[in-house]
Amino acid sequence: MIYALDTNVVVDALRQPHELERLKAFLTWALPATVISSIVATELTAGARVDETRQLLDDTVLAAFDRRGRIFPPSAAVWRQTGALLAASGATAVSASRQNDILLAAQARECGWLIVTRDRDFDALRSRIKGLQVTRPYPARP
Repeated sequence: MIYALDTNVVVDALRQPHELERLKAFLTWALPATVISSIVATELTAGARVDETRQLLDDTVLAAFDRRGRIFPPSAAVWRQTGALLAASGATAVSASRQNDILLAAQARECGWLIVTRDRDFDALRSRIKGLQVTRPYPARP
């Protein structure tokens, strides 16, 4: 199983010592099988509004995944699928957060990843993206 971290679990870990400990405990056994989508890297970087926060994010999270080649962009097929899902929803305007959730879900499905998240919006996407796998932090060690 390959685990993909969602933005909210990383943000919670950076803001709350208890959540940082939970993420670290998960990564002690799952790190070799954990990835970050470039979508999540973008959301994290956009949310780091001051230089010190961006540096902390880069040093403690993104650089480690980048060095290991574990930050992945969505494919062209995922972008097309996201557009089709947005069109099918009938929404004329959609938030960046909603689009990013759909992108991440489509990418995770294409790659066979299990999304590690607290976001319940992925539950609704399961009916639209067959085979999407989601877990609420954190899965038990297999």
